[in-house]
Amino acid sequence: MSQLLYVACPFSHKVPTEREHRFRTACRASAILMKHGIVVFSPLSHSVPINEFLSDIDSHDFWMSMDIPLLHRSDELLVLGMRGWTESLGVKKEMFECISLRKPITVIDEADIERLPAVPKHARRFLTSSILTEVYDDK
Repeated sequence: MSQLLYVACPFSHKVPTEREHRFRTACRASAILMKHGIVVFSPLSHSVPINEFLSDIDSHDFWMSMDIPLLHRSDELLVLGMRGWTESLGVKKEMFECISLRKPITVIDEADIERLPAVPKHARRFLTSSILTEVYDDK
């Protein structure tokens, strides 16, 4: 069975164009990984379209209750280090869950998305990834 990579990034923001940028970036990163045969779950890519039909129950707690069980089924976490990722409550929760489950976490900068599944040597890693193994020298 293929390994599953969970792709996390921030979403909430007061400016609609920033939320759209975050959504499209998550979709773009997921598409790049999928083109390389990596099985991906991107909660943002999955949830934003569905949320149009759930506006009466839209809340952070609701979406975390949908996403965390899938994170538990995932093998690794990739965090897209976009503007706001260190303040994101969702990303913090996802990282904490992975640390407690001893699942590998890789954090890349937004500028490195186009080179996926290769990650730069300067990427922050917690435990060893068996999915994102190719490393490039960013010098």
